[in-house]
Amino acid sequence: MTAYLERLRVTSLALAQRSLADPSVRHPLLPPLTEGCPVTSTDEVAYPLDIDYAYDEVPADLFTRPAAHGLERAPLLPPLAAPGLGEGNTPLVELPDGVWIKGESRNPTWSHKDRLNRVAVSAAVASGTRAVSSPSATPGERPGP
Repeated sequence: MTAYLERLRVTSLALAQRSLADPSVRHPLLPPLTEGCPVTSTDEVAYPLDIDYAYDEVPADLFTRPAAHGLERAPLLPPLAAPGLGEGNTPLVELPDGVWIKGESRNPTWSHKDRLNRVAVSAAVASGTRAVSSPSATPGERPGP
């Protein structure tokens, strides 16, 4: 598992999972604890976990340098254990009156769901899940241009 974590750390600065009920309670980064913190949760409340990052290692030019393609360029995401299709890095498109929109139709499946699905499937892979299902367009919904 250590070699696997080191490989994932190449693209992610994630360090550990931290309980939102008590930030001093930390758990290893993998496997993702998807049912709440096993230490601070009760029968009534499943306290979620957050990810601690090595913020001191964030490149100073992260938000000013040209963006690379795909989510691999995002060190402030959890480790991405699932392969990608080049999702992310979609352009901001300027509309009249200073309105900007994110051009998510430039993702591989033309969907805003591509980023979320890559991160969710990565968590499933890292936790040993054998199968996943994914939402698709609702009847009548069509991808953008």
